[in-house]
Amino acid sequence: MEQMEQRVIGFDNEMKCFNDWVFDSDAQTSIFSVSGIGGIGKTTLLFEMARTARLSSLRTLWLDGQVGLTTSGAFLDSLEVSLATEYGVIREHGAALLPFIVSELSKQKIILLIDNCEHIDRLEGWLLSSFLPHIQSASVLLVCASRNGLPLRWKTNPYWKSRIHQLPLRLFTREEVYDYLGDSGLAEDVQIDIAERTEGHPLSLALTVDLLHTAAKEERNVWREIPTILSAEFLREVASPGVFRALTVLALLPVADEKLLNRVLEAPLDEGEYYKLSRLSFVRVTMQGVSLHHVVSRLLRDDFAQRNADQFERVRGKVFSLLAEQFHSVDKQLQMRLAAHVLELYREFLPSTHAYANFSSNLKPGQPKPFQQEDLPYLKHFLMVSVNESDWQSELVETAHYQALLEDIALHFSEGIFIVRDYKGLPLAFSAGLWLHALSMPLLERYATGWLEILGEEVTALRQLPSESADTIFVLLSAVDCEHALYRPKELGALLMQQWLIHMTNGLRCVLASADRQLNQLMLLLGFRECGKAIGVAGIELTIWELDFRQTTFDKWIHRIIWQTEAAPAITAQTSALKGEAILSIERNDMKQILEQLFDAVQLERLPVMQRLNWSGSQMRSTIQQILSETSSTEPLTQLEKDILRESYVQRNQNKNQLAAMFHMSRTTFYRHSRSAENHLAYVLSERLKSI
Repeated sequence: MEQMEQRVIGFDNEMKCFNDWVFDSDAQTSIFSVSGIGGIGKTTLLFEMARTARLSSLRTLWLDGQVGLTTSGAFLDSLEVSLATEYGVIREHGAALLPFIVSELSKQKIILLIDNCEHIDRLEGWLLSSFLPHIQSASVLLVCASRNGLPLRWKTNPYWKSRIHQLPLRLFTREEVYDYLGDSGLAEDVQIDIAERTEGHPLSLALTVDLLHTAAKEERNVWREIPTILSAEFLREVASPGVFRALTVLALLPVADEKLLNRVLEAPLDEGEYYKLSRLSFVRVTMQGVSLHHVVSRLLRDDFAQRNADQFERVRGKVFSLLAEQFHSVDKQLQMRLAAHVLELYREFLPSTHAYANFSSNLKPGQPKPFQQEDLPYLKHFLMVSVNESDWQSELVETAHYQALLEDIALHFSEGIFIVRDYKGLPLAFSAGLWLHALSMPLLERYATGWLEILGEEVTALRQLPSESADTIFVLLSAVDCEHALYRPKELGALLMQQWLIHMTNGLRCVLASADRQLNQLMLLLGFRECGKAIGVAGIELTIWELDFRQTTFDKWIHRIIWQTEAAPAITAQTSALKGEAILSIERNDMKQILEQLFDAVQLERLPVMQRLNWSGSQMRSTIQQILSETSSTEPLTQLEKDILRESYVQRNQNKNQLAAMFHMSRTTFYRHSRSAENHLAYVLSERLKSI
């Protein structure tokens, strides 16, 4: 059942429609079609409607499609039982059943609630042709709750289509989530964590609260249990093993037709299984194929990763490559969707929390909308707060000039402002820069010290470039709403970075410069390419970063993303072996053994890998320490991974729990980053060995 124990929230629009009908003295027989994925609150809404109707002294009858309503006789019998048990109305002996039911439904205004309507499809013809016509002149509200809503036959019926009101249920907003959590008794920081993780899915929210109330005594890992519990809820619809396997793959794809699914599946779908897949309530059919509801997709992905981590990683690596291949053959809208999906799949390889971003959050943005002049006061306030808190902005521009620069960009080159909005359309975060062309270059020169050094030989061409040919944006400012009551700054930071990256995949190139060490680490993780150094305000050394999505470079970006995953070193190791270089290749298990014995020279040199490499313990130790201390790029080993390895195997001052807390990660996430770091160090070390 979907009914939640806590007070009902989130049904304001639906209950307004219901109350409008209840209090309309001339209300005619109508049909409300309540629809939505499992756990979104359909049954809860029906309970709330029943409670409200009874408070208004209206007769209310409840039927459940799961309880044998497969024939007209069973349907009428159920109504008769409800009338007898709820209101003491007994049919006279010998009286015909249908006229009796019609008579009782016609005597007064009445509410007929039918849950799980997807199970009464066999009654569809009889209801439309025989039952409803008898009550069309009465005042009956028929509320039908189902996952997919009423079938097309209802919506196209010449008489009833005008009397059907669609009530598709949505996920909770962040305000509604906090409203729900307000009297949960959980600590404020726990409530914030729940709000960020549950995506506003009511059943997920209710289960999380219930499990956390018992977590202390039962020592449950709630964040592992929820995907398993809810995946089982959704998979109850899946009868075929082939459809189940297709679902696990579809959870890793934004949209797929049968051909694409079969390219990823080890065993192709049997005849008819793709059709069965498309009929599932949480699967949507589009022009490009089928896609999963995003909440279901995430839950099934999480469950798949927990059940079979190795297979999950293999399938994800294959999907990354397929998306890169597919990108240039689809339209711009689908390209941006593919980019968003790549970032979603890649997100777990990013630090769960960072100085500027919390990538564990599932926050979704509102509809995209270009900059409007009424946005400017919000953006100026975000910028002012950011400056007061000494957050990074731009080491190319004097702090005193930030507001003037933003005003000039807004007035003359507003296309350079990118805004992330909430569901109401209000700004949550922004970045501001200049599209580089002949008209914008003077403004860049006025505000940005060191810009010539960064752009180098491009300057001459840019001074003559028409504005309509511009394809490069120079980012100068960015800020989020640090004072928002519902969203934490790091959550908004992650949302801004993700949405901005998706925007950039539309054939654009970005250039930015930063002296911030943590931001520079993040740029590398997000697929930026380091292009050199420059000097900024007060002689600060800046790192120049470029991300180029012009022409065919999306493929390269995808492969940089793949390179950050564990698949890349494994593929490289296989390639090296084919080239006869296996003797110099180091596997992750070898690397882990080396690190564990790094400061025990005797044990270190006894390792088989050391004997194969013919290196001394001191050589190995000094080389690894050098790699971990280097500030220059050592792809695919990131700075975050260097820090993790240094703290874990060189400093050795803390246990795994303390290290996970130090890096703001769960133990599971920390182990994943550690494994990835060991893999990447193995690759870097192998390359060093080959160059000696």
